[in-house]
Amino acid sequence: MRSQTNPLEKRVQQILGQTDEQAEIKALAEEQRKRFIVAESIERQLKESLKPSGYYNISELLDSRRLEYLIPNGAFEVYPAFDKVLIWQISFKESNTYAKGGMIVMPDNIIAAKRNVAPRGIIISAGLKAMDALYSTGIELGHIVRFKKMAPFCMPVEEIDGHELTVMEVRDGDIAASEDLATQIHSKRAKIVNVGKDKNIYDFRLELDGNITGDKTAEYYDPSM
Repeated sequence: MRSQTNPLEKRVQQILGQTDEQAEIKALAEEQRKRFIVAESIERQLKESLKPSGYYNISELLDSRRLEYLIPNGAFEVYPAFDKVLIWQISFKESNTYAKGGMIVMPDNIIAAKRNVAPRGIIISAGLKAMDALYSTGIELGHIVRFKKMAPFCMPVEEIDGHELTVMEVRDGDIAASEDLATQIHSKRAKIVNVGKDKNIYDFRLELDGNITGDKTAEYYDPSM
């Protein structure tokens, strides 16, 4: 709904020869410009604050994605318990334009909204029960995964200029798929093998780079699905 124009603004528009539509577009552009400046400031401060590569005792994959996706230091200063998994949420569309290579830039509030509802992210850490479940199925820390859309809770881990940075807290059973695991299977680094002692007994495991994952655990079977 179009905002009401007060008499003084109306008079300025008349002097400048602007229509209501032109004035509204200009106001929206100015609002977007201010939001972009704030977002740019937060991103710059976040980049500057990140610990250097190798600072944390984490895998090479997770460390590289920490720097690529600007995962804040605070995300590594807490460790989940039991079957909990912490995820840095990322959007499906990893650009700030509506079309690939396009020139129409999305307002930062739209980008943030897309990120905050996208059931996709990077696994930062996992509790011991969750680690058993994830690794026994070939999913590792640092993987980009998909999870149940309404599953996560937000956990604040850092604040910049009054803006909270959060991670998602999910259960291992809320994780539905791994993009990295799919890539490994299609590139033939990984495959599904039957380790059953008899050909009529099925016990499927994942073989990655010649190594078979350990015994499957019951933790990742989600009775609600």
